[in-house]
Parts: sequence; structure tokens; C-alpha cells
Amino acid sequence: MNNNSPTRHALMIAVICLAFSACWHPGALSKPVRFGISPYQDTLLPIIGEEKHWYAGEGLGVQFKYLGWTEVMEALSSGQVDVALGNMSLVISTHERNPELIYVYALNPFDDGFALMVRPRGPLKALSVVLQQYPDRAAAVRATAAQLKGKTVITTGNTDMEQGVAAAALRGGLDFRKDVHIIDLNPDEGLAAFLRGEGDAYIGGIPQRTRAAKEGMTEMLTGADLGPPPINGLVSTRTYAAAHQGEILKILKVWFRSVRYVDQNRADGAGIIIGKLNAMSAASFTIADFNRFWNISEHFPASPKEVASMILEPSGRDYWAASWDNCNHYFLDISKTIKKPVPAEGVFIMPDIQAAYLSRYGTQ
Repeated sequence: MNNNSPTRHALMIAVICLAFSACWHPGALSKPVRFGISPYQDTLLPIIGEEKHWYAGEGLGVQFKYLGWTEVMEALSSGQVDVALGNMSLVISTHERNPELIYVYALNPFDDGFALMVRPRGPLKALSVVLQQYPDRAAAVRATAAQLKGKTVITTGNTDMEQGVAAAALRGGLDFRKDVHIIDLNPDEGLAAFLRGEGDAYIGGIPQRTRAAKEGMTEMLTGADLGPPPINGLVSTRTYAAAHQGEILKILKVWFRSVRYVDQNRADGAGIIIGKLNAMSAASFTIADFNRFWNISEHFPASPKEVASMILEPSGRDYWAASWDNCNHYFLDISKTIKKPVPAEGVFIMPDIQAAYLSRYGTQ
């Protein structure tokens, strides 16, 4: 047979096409998105999409890189990851050093995660007690927070935890730097010191809060009453977000699908997260532990419509601008680690991403 015959050429083309079709699948990308996440019960939610092959179903390749919470912005700055889960505090505290860092989209408010713990028979009264004296909740919160004047609070400096104390002081009409004394310890050491009798109040993470409550301590102020809550969300760089909006929208679509899956299939969804969490830490988390925080200590809007009503709209419980302003106040006036406020324009790009998402996917 003639090696240059039309029949041979057609056969070769058919073989090449079959080879390519066998290798290609919807999730194949030449350059997958490098996604930074931290090993916590909330920030591990994206791995459900990997377990269920939902990223591949969207034609998206994702490579997870597990990072400590304080490593997230450094990884973005150095180009180790393209997108990551972070919060407003991380963006505002580092933006001055790298203006490329931006807050892309708010995903879940940590709205009742923090609690200022006090002793049940100590000098500080809990909001639940003060409310019996004030019919107006806002007035009761102010009176409760004002009790911090001259008191000592054990917390971890230059973190969301100390930021919560500063926000409470502001609500009480106090000068945080002059009126409140801080003992700066890491969360576990701080809790141990507080349980030994040091300090008048304590604030740490969810595990420390739970332990303090089991030891008989009382919640003085919590969540939104303590101050504008941290809002976890997707962070990235200005350059990547501008060039890869499609990938970002697909990540958000899988996020919302994962939230709905956990809502409807709690045991399986929580099991995926807990399995990874316990493999990477000594958390020893259980389904019961997971259930105590999911949509209780922090909330997970299941659609862009819910995100809008909770975070984007001024009437929302977790309106983003309140948290943004509080972060600026803390880092500019309290910790003095930034020289000027970080403007939302061009840095908080969520409204543009929300509009693009609704245009492409609707409210799903």
C-alpha cells in the first residue's frame, strides 16, 4: 500500500484523535489553580469538592496547599499559591507591604466564634446579667463592655482575638491602649493562666472557649456583641484575579455546592473534613464537635443570595464594611502596624465578583 495514500492519512488522524480523547477529561487543565487552605474545621470545606470530583466536573483543576493561618498571605505574595482562604484582617494587615493582595469574596462570618470569658463570681458581669437592668440591648452591651476599664485581659496580641478585645473596649467608650491591660500569651498558655486565677477576662479560640466553659467560666460578651466578626473568604492577588475570573467563579460555585452538601448530608460532609483535620492535627474532632459550630458559632451562606443578605447589604447581620472599618481601626490606631487605612476600593472586589457570578450562574 502507498504510504502516502489518503486512506493511511485518514487512519493516522483517527488514531491521534482517539488518543487525545482518551487522555482528556473535563477536569483536565494545563495549569491547575493552586489553592491555599488551612487545617481547620471551616477552612477545610473545599476538600469536599475534590472528594466528590466537583472541580473536575466544572473543568477545573485544583491543587491544594496546606498552610498555617499566618502563612497564607506570605504564600500569595511569594507566588506559591494563586488563591487562598483568609480574612479581612490578613488582607488589611499585609496590604501596605504588598498592594497586590486583595480580598475577593466573603464566604463565612465567624460571627459567634469568639467569646470574652470571665469568672462567674468575679468583678465582671456577663451581658446576660446586665440585660436584666437595661431594656435596650445596645445600651446593655455598652454597659457590659465599659466594665473592662482598668481590668486585665489575657489574649494573643496582634490577632483577631486581641482585635475582639479592642472592639469591645470601643463599644464601651474606652481607650483600649490606656484603659485595658493585656497579658499577651498564646491561646493555650493564656487559658492555663486564666484558669490559675490570673487576669480578669480571657479570649482565645473555639477549643479554649469550650474548655473554659467546662471549667465553669462564663461568657461575658460573644460574637457580634463583642464586635464586628471576622469574615473568612477567598483572597488572591490583583493580577491573578483579573486574569482568572472564570476559575474564581468556578471555585465559588463548588464552595456553595459543598455548603449545601454539608447542610443536607452532615455525617458524610463532616466526616470528610474531620478525617483530614484529625490526620493533620491533634484536634480529635468528632461529628458532635462539628455540629456545635456548623451554622452556630460561624455561618455558611449556601448561595450568593444568602451571602448578599448576610454580608453585602448594609442591613445584614455581618455587613462587610463594619468588619473592614474595625480591622483598619485596630491595625492603624491600636497595634499601629499600618500607616494609613486600607481603602476598600480596588482591594475589596467582592461586588464585582458577585455581579459576575450572578451573570454566569444565577443564584445557585
